Amino acid sequence: NYRGSWLSQGRAGSVRGGDRLPWVKVDSNAADKDNFAALQSLDWQVHVYGDITPQLKEVCDQRKLPLHVFSWNPEMARAGLQRHAIYLVRPDGYIALADPSASASSIETYLDKRRLGSRR
Repeated sequence: NYRGSWLSQGRAGSVRGGDRLPWVKVDSNAADKDNFAALQSLDWQVHVYGDITPQLKEVCDQRKLPLHVFSWNPEMARAGLQRHAIYLVRPDGYIALADPSASASSIETYLDKRRLGSRR
């Protein structure tokens, strides 16, 4: 893990900034559907396991961050993820920011402080 890195921040569920994104099935009826499929793009991206706010969608659109919203299922809790929390995922599949409050401004603050991401 990279918990001590300047790129790692926060905790949501048992997942902390710097941890590898936990693998979970996202569709119980399909063997090939999991949250790691989104990692193929090698982009900074946001994962939410549950519901999102309009503000989060707006920030992701402005920052050109792919937003992946997965319907909540009990397996996600067993993997350590927290329902409705925000997980900003680095291109290497590690968590940069884990925010249990799901605050869209936490992503902006994180990116601005580290001078990452673009604004339209």
